[in-house]
Order: sequence, then C-alpha cells, then structure tokens
Amino acid sequence: TKLNRPAQGENKEVDPNIEKKRAFDLYLRKGIEELIPEKKALVTYDDTLGGYLAPGEYVREIIKGIVEFSPIRSVASIRQTSQRFVELPKKTGSIAAVWVAETGTRSETTGMKYGLENVPVHEMSAVVDISFADLEDSAFNMEEEIVNECSEQFGVAEGTAFVSGNAIGKPQGILTNEDIDYTASGDADEITADGLMDIFYDLKSAYANNAVWLLNRQTLKAIRKLKA
Repeated sequence: TKLNRPAQGENKEVDPNIEKKRAFDLYLRKGIEELIPEKKALVTYDDTLGGYLAPGEYVREIIKGIVEFSPIRSVASIRQTSQRFVELPKKTGSIAAVWVAETGTRSETTGMKYGLENVPVHEMSAVVDISFADLEDSAFNMEEEIVNECSEQFGVAEGTAFVSGNAIGKPQGILTNEDIDYTASGDADEITADGLMDIFYDLKSAYANNAVWLLNRQTLKAIRKLKA
C-alpha cells in the first residue's frame, strides 16, 4: 500500500478556512490582543494606557434584592401612643340570667368582674452614620435612601416579632403566646385538608366572621396541591 502523492506540478487543494482556524487557535492561546496586526501604544483594555479615558455609562439606579417580611401589619390594629404601655379594660366575669315565676323572688345577680390588660410598648432602633460630604456629593439622595432602608428593615423586624416574638424586649408573637389556642393538623409533617377544616370551624362564629388566613406562598402551594 502506498500513499497517493500529487503529481509534480499539480496544484495542492488549499483549505479556504485555514487562516480562520489559525486565527482562532491564536485567540484561544494568547487572547484577542495577538490578533491585532499592529499594536498601539494607547489601548482601552489597559486602564493606564487609555482605559481611564473611555469610561463606561453610569446608571443612577441601585440594584436591590427583594426583602421579604410578614404583611401582618395590614391586618393588625394600629394605635399611636407616646406612653410606655397601653392599658385596656377587660371584662373577666359575666352574670347569668335565671328564670323566675311572676311572683317569684328576684335576687341580685352577681358575677360581673373587670380587669385591666396591660400592653407594653417596645422600641426599635437603626443607626446609620454618614458623612456630610457623602450626603452632599453623592449621586443619589442618600438621606432618602437611608430612610427607605430603615423603614423596610423596621417592617422585617416588626413582622417577625408579631409572628414569633418571645416578649423579651419585643412583642410576643401569635405563635408563641400560650393564651392563643391552636388546632393540630392531624399530621406532624404535612398540611391536611381535614386540619384546614378543623382550624376554621374551631373558631367561634364571632371570630370567624373577621378571620383571615396568614400563610406564606409555599404553604399556599401545598394547600392548592391537596387532592381528594
């Protein structure tokens, strides 16, 4: 067996893409700079050799992530106060009506009692130090930016405390208050349709009329995926 060789004087077939292949191979090994046939003294890819003179476009917007917090404020009762605590009168005992005959003896009905519910007022704080130069020279309204950031984080802390606060320097949450009844779902790990029915109908009618469901999106997804 022997290899076919082109006859003397016969033109070899040239790959028209050979130069492109060589250029691509050079780019992979040494970078785009090696493809430039004539190198310049000033270029943009090196900041000190001219890159600083070709600045990028500065966008006056701040990229922010989504901050998640409980929307419980939208369903809670809001009261303004400047005192250390709020006191609410509370009825702790009721009378009982009795049937009597037309000429029967009517005795005094007792049992009405009252107490006082004390709701402590807690305080939140966020301290951000900023120089006057940054306030005056920044491309953004830093005073407004700080106010918005603090307000947002106050909402995060407030929502967490109202749901699961331990009453130590903060409100006691609805999930940690022992005076608030709970209904077991019937399963330690899963949400069940029977558990949802139980929690709704275990409420007294007066409460159920104004009741709202508080749950996150993952819980809502699990409920919607329940099947008979």
